[in-house]
Amino acid sequence: MFNTGLYTRRYENIYGLFEPNTKPDARQHWFLKGFFKESDPALVAFEYLPCRVHFAEDPSELVFDYRLPIRSNIDHILGDEENLTRIPTSLVGEDNSLLLRRAFEGAVAEAARRAAANYTLAVPQFYGGRIQLLLPLCLTSDKPELALTIQREDGFYAARTCLTIEMAYNNARLICRPETSWIKR
Repeated sequence: MFNTGLYTRRYENIYGLFEPNTKPDARQHWFLKGFFKESDPALVAFEYLPCRVHFAEDPSELVFDYRLPIRSNIDHILGDEENLTRIPTSLVGEDNSLLLRRAFEGAVAEAARRAAANYTLAVPQFYGGRIQLLLPLCLTSDKPELALTIQREDGFYAARTCLTIEMAYNNARLICRPETSWIKR
């Protein structure tokens, strides 16, 4: 049995339950019996139900620390071909490289100020075995167009890449359903 980390509409934990395969010639030793809410009679036989997975040993990793500066890997974020496909087309191109850099730096500074004023703007995601935070980047309008991924290091946040809003939502969804308006579907 495992805790899926998901909840019913009434916030009961949902568990995945496996049973031993009793067929003597079976290659699979276990099979999925199903998914059950914690109050389901199928789980009555279990005295203890597993806790949901925790992604951070220190809960403060899940909250943006406004005292730490953000150091951006500008060469990767603004120079990588895949990242450039995510950036608004009005900012892409050789003639716009200075404009893009300035728009990016301004958007990062604004995102940090906004997250300092409202910590819920920084949405956690789990990637590469570590917690990262996603910040909304508004490059050409007041509406977020990208999500900046930042990872806490010793004394600063390292900005590694930018994701589309859809990519950010899918990544953040692994930890919990994002409730902040900029990333909601």
